[in-house]
Amino acid sequence: MSARISPRHDDRLVDKLSESALFHDLAARASQLRLKVGDELLSEYLWKSTQSQQQDALMSKFIQGIQHGNLDPTDFGGYMVQDSVYCYYCKGDIDIAATKATDPTLKEFLEQRSKSFVKYYEYLFNKWHIRDPSGIEMNQACKDYANLEKNVAETMDPLYLIVALLPCYKLWPWLGSQISKSTHDFGVYKNWVTENLNPSSDSYRQLERIIDDAFLVKAINKEQALLVYKGCMTGEANFFRSV
Repeated sequence: MSARISPRHDDRLVDKLSESALFHDLAARASQLRLKVGDELLSEYLWKSTQSQQQDALMSKFIQGIQHGNLDPTDFGGYMVQDSVYCYYCKGDIDIAATKATDPTLKEFLEQRSKSFVKYYEYLFNKWHIRDPSGIEMNQACKDYANLEKNVAETMDPLYLIVALLPCYKLWPWLGSQISKSTHDFGVYKNWVTENLNPSSDSYRQLERIIDDAFLVKAINKEQALLVYKGCMTGEANFFRSV
């Protein structure tokens, strides 16, 4: 994975996670409880329940500025600096969830994701001349998002961290598909869009299958999953709107 690509949607890590014995077991158990054709899957319910937040992200100053190639470079830089510090603190939350994971592949997935965050924030620290992240004040949107993920990591089953990951995994490709409808020329932001808002990225489908199966075998709760999912989707939208 390129250090310039946000680690919050690394397709290769998801591919490895889907090979886990735990999730093969979930799929086998869920196959006995498969919903009737026409019934709504948990992943569909979560996505439909957050359409307002998805639109907030799409219409944010950051995404609209990226789409039209006229985002103030200062605002882009501000977002990158905030994102680097967010990833710095989020890495610790991932480590917490990894220590709680009992499935070896889930644990390895989280550990590799932690390493990806380090690679990403170190790249941004170097790019934006950040020596000490504690000297940078996180804006409220960044704080709220980081605190939510910290709470998920500390107080919930590690499976809920998969739920927390899904909004980013699915939202960013969706944003790419939406802004690409009218243009493929994003000015100086073309490379960033190509690397981070790739409409063809579909690794979220594997994460969706995991939470759908986990829900069917009662490993996760629908209401709790919605609370986490909507909170993280709101975090994504507010982060984009914070510039």
